[in-house]
Amino acid sequence: TWDNDNELGCGASTTNDIGLTELGKKYIKKLNSKKIIIDVSHSSEKSFYEVIKNSSLPVVASHSCVKELCNHKRNLNVDQIKQIANLKGIIGICFYNEFLKNNKNIISSEDIVDHICYISNTVGVEYVGLGSDFDGVEKQDLPQNVKGIKDMYNIEIALERRGFTNKERKMIMGENWKRVINSII
Repeated sequence: TWDNDNELGCGASTTNDIGLTELGKKYIKKLNSKKIIIDVSHSSEKSFYEVIKNSSLPVVASHSCVKELCNHKRNLNVDQIKQIANLKGIIGICFYNEFLKNNKNIISSEDIVDHICYISNTVGVEYVGLGSDFDGVEKQDLPQNVKGIKDMYNIEIALERRGFTNKERKMIMGENWKRVINSII
């Protein structure tokens, strides 16, 4: 799904969350058998839980944030975060301003790191990474000091300021994604 409902299930913008269809449940099994990574970032809440229930492999939220920090329909609640961690998946923090902070004054790399800290403190640093969505978000809708790949160092600096070790920063900046991909393929 990409926010909308389709023949497999419901998206985050659904008006009638029935979750996955029977075909959607069959697809989960087929995707697992073909070792294809399942991404729940645009799924409805019920579709999310049915993916988790039906998947035998790690599941990812490639570009999502934390609902407890920013109440948006695309963001994950604490239980969803725990479910992804239980399957040894990963949550890539999206850099879209609307997912990072309800108060849209000045948004920066510090707000990205708030979401990283929340997930790290809730389930562990090994289940969080970056999911910029640079290809899907207009520059004016990105944090003031993270407008493109050239600005990624600002996130690493903010992580260091918050006390993440060099090893933890490497995990967040990419090693966690490698772990998940290597565990599936």
